[in-house]
Amino acid sequence: MSANPWYTRVNISALGDEARRTILLMVKEKFGFTGALEALGIAKSSLHNYLHGYRRILDDIVEKAIRHLDEWEFYEVVKGLDRLQVIGIIREDGSVDYSLILQAMALASRDEYLKQAILRFAVENFREDLRKMLGLSLAHITFKWELGFEEFLRERKKRSRVVDLETIAYYRSLFEKYLEGRTLSEDL
Repeated sequence: MSANPWYTRVNISALGDEARRTILLMVKEKFGFTGALEALGIAKSSLHNYLHGYRRILDDIVEKAIRHLDEWEFYEVVKGLDRLQVIGIIREDGSVDYSLILQAMALASRDEYLKQAILRFAVENFREDLRKMLGLSLAHITFKWELGFEEFLRERKKRSRVVDLETIAYYRSLFEKYLEGRTLSEDL
């Protein structure tokens, strides 16, 4: 066993009642009812009461129980915000430990998958903020039909070029009706 086993980093007091019951249930399934009693050092009636939710499972019982689980088994039970609380990223008062978050984000410079996940999340949730930070505001772009655009449609367009003057006139009328003078925005 290593000098600092994984369960020493767990803030047991942050575990909710359902996670506590599931942890005890995993120990019971792993060792059987009698084996769980021995491993946890508790009486039959106590284990019964804990598993059925009649009594709150004490921290020291949970601590004994997680010592008998593999780390992956524990994190199979504890997920989401509960997991962040258990490992200390979210403190008991609900505040965030920013130094831990920043250390985790710093890993992105060495881990391509993490970097892509952070970027995807940022784009999906903070698109406008990113544009502002990068100076890519759409607020200053106003639509105006220009002859250069007509020339592009007739000569430089990669796929089917527009050679019919009536089609260009139709495009211009649509543009003027729906876009002329409007400012580019996320909604538009």
